[in-house]
Amino acid sequence: MPTLLAKSNPRETLREHTENCLAVYDSLRERMPFLTDVAKDPDFFNHLFYAIALHDFGKAATGFQQQLTDGTRWPYRHEILSAGFVVTLQFPQEAKQAVVLAILTHHKDIGTLVDKYPCWPENPHGHQEWKKRIAELTPNWEALMEIQEQVPRWCPTEECFWVPVASTEQLINGYREFLAPYQNDFDDYELTPLHGTYGMLLRGCMIACDHLASAGKNEIHTALANLEERLTQHVEEKAKQNSRQFHGWEGFQETSGKTTGQLMLSAPTGSGKTEAALLWCDKNQTETLGNRVFYVLPYTASINAMYKRLTNLVSDDNIGVLHGKAPYFVYQQLVDKDYTPRDAAAAAREEQNLTRKICRPYKVLTPFQLLKAFFGIRGFEMQMAEMSKGLFIFDEIHAYDPHTTALILTMVARLRTDYDAKFCIMTATMPQFLKQMVNKALGELTQVEMPPAARDKFTRHRVQLLEGNIHDAIPQIAERLADKKRVLVVCNTVRQAQTVFEALQDVAENAKLLKLLHSRFILRDRERIEKELDDADLLVGTQAVEVSLDIDFDCLFSEPAPIDALIQRFGRINRKGQKGICDVCICKEGGENDPFIYSRDKVERTLNAFAPIDVWHESKIQGLIDEVYSDGYDEKEKEKFDTAKQLFERHLQGIVPFIENDSSRQEFYELFKSIEVVPACYEEDFWEKIEKREYYEARAYIAQISHNQFARLHKDGQLYEVKRFGQLGQWFIKVTYDETLGLVVDEHSTNIP
Repeated sequence: MPTLLAKSNPRETLREHTENCLAVYDSLRERMPFLTDVAKDPDFFNHLFYAIALHDFGKAATGFQQQLTDGTRWPYRHEILSAGFVVTLQFPQEAKQAVVLAILTHHKDIGTLVDKYPCWPENPHGHQEWKKRIAELTPNWEALMEIQEQVPRWCPTEECFWVPVASTEQLINGYREFLAPYQNDFDDYELTPLHGTYGMLLRGCMIACDHLASAGKNEIHTALANLEERLTQHVEEKAKQNSRQFHGWEGFQETSGKTTGQLMLSAPTGSGKTEAALLWCDKNQTETLGNRVFYVLPYTASINAMYKRLTNLVSDDNIGVLHGKAPYFVYQQLVDKDYTPRDAAAAAREEQNLTRKICRPYKVLTPFQLLKAFFGIRGFEMQMAEMSKGLFIFDEIHAYDPHTTALILTMVARLRTDYDAKFCIMTATMPQFLKQMVNKALGELTQVEMPPAARDKFTRHRVQLLEGNIHDAIPQIAERLADKKRVLVVCNTVRQAQTVFEALQDVAENAKLLKLLHSRFILRDRERIEKELDDADLLVGTQAVEVSLDIDFDCLFSEPAPIDALIQRFGRINRKGQKGICDVCICKEGGENDPFIYSRDKVERTLNAFAPIDVWHESKIQGLIDEVYSDGYDEKEKEKFDTAKQLFERHLQGIVPFIENDSSRQEFYELFKSIEVVPACYEEDFWEKIEKREYYEARAYIAQISHNQFARLHKDGQLYEVKRFGQLGQWFIKVTYDETLGLVVDEHSTNIP
């Protein structure tokens, strides 16, 4: 009697794989029992058990087994055959349908199956093909029967509601009985619980158990049982390094750690908001430690920094990072640990693979990684399962444009109502109108704020308004550098930052290290620059430095911007509060392209609010923010918000489990405001890395430009696409690239910085 295989590389028998999947199931049921409540079905885990137990029985087909042993392609889907074994399941029809759909779609969604493998009787060819493939089970039936007889032994309940199938003659066609009715109900918009949260969780958990078992992980990790203890130790050690003593949690941190449910946390930059949010997580974690924690930040650099920071707290195995450049970031982290490029690439792939699954209890990511699930992109049901009763920390939610804010607030409202998620919204600077919008989306949040007297202990800045523009301020910048001050200069566009940097190179003779940082460096150079910032006397940058980097300079020179953006820039000056009162100088005149970036009205209101101010008292900040944003969004911003919200809510009505939404893929990727290009000077190096399959090293040559710039440069013949190695295509840009300046793109007549 043959041994039935489930996989060949590495070799794994069908019985072993099923038992490994059930081990993940046991872990999931033990650590995330609350999925039953979210699914609103007390039998949720029973249904999931039978789906997992039967999901791969179709692999007993002779063609599939031959494919594993000698590589001969088998042109069918084993899960279509597996679905037939539900025939003996003693469940109501609705529950049977759920189990069948979970089995049928654990690799391919309904759309793919219907398009490529139709097998209902109304399709004679497809139905005959199904019968032909069913017959392939007969030669291996005795071996399969041995595995079937294990199901009652695996069953987690005293009574098993399934009996082994005696022969192939009994097997049912899951298409006609279960798949077609589901599709028809969706087309007619007669939705059942299977089209909602229950179906989402069933398919999501089915896929999670299968994928984790295949990855060699037979359990999901729990959150830390001693998070507060570790956090305390971590803070004590950090205080010791800075020659200070830790005297216990601040009042707002302690209150956050006692808050159950939604939290709105407001405190100055550098006051310990992250610790407060983690204490909130610890308080709201269930006894089983199964709630997943999502730390959401707006910018790549700040995500990377937070990931490094939290890794020291919760360990490598328990935390993952997700954003567009995360694979490269993880790869470089491993190379820095003396991994060979080949080993680092393999380890980075494995780490990212696990991070996208339910395995890790802590994740640091962008909101776009969460939004992906709401666009129905492949794997979305597994994401929904993971986010069920999740604990979400949103840091600096005010940093997003109105369109993205509308998507985020719509998403969090859905997670709150349908998946019982909890949220901690924390900020140093949030306008009152935005707080009201957050409260409307999530229900009333517990407000925790650092008291005014405590806030003023963080007073670190003196505001100076300068006549003229940033170029007019260059002599003053040079004077500060001559006085041995570390100076940060922030411009509103990349081109402006480049011209200012070049001008300062000519006058800042005494500065030992001058650096420029913006979004148009290739990854390799940006990473190098960020590593060198601790030694820099001068950093010229763009918005990329507002909340992205843990840097501490002595004074600031900035182009004008809305108050919330300027406050973030202030946060990079005297960050640790150990330098007394430091100057933050704001030019009254901006660049010619600034109106395409910031509202003229908001900038004008900000300058007016700053006019009477000398020392920037932290306790006065909220009042000034509310003064500038007294009217909320302007008319154009409000229109963008309302339109995005209405369209997204309508879009969500068409997202149902078991059916992936391919049409949404392009719409989702259009949310990203940049396109990846490689400077033409690196084309040969890029393809050399690709040819050697050193894909992570190849990504080191990637830079980014905006969609508007892409369109203009493409029209001007400055961009070209090269396709090699089959379908692999890459855009190259013919403008000048300099490792000190980045891409030098003429911004004349463009609308995006």
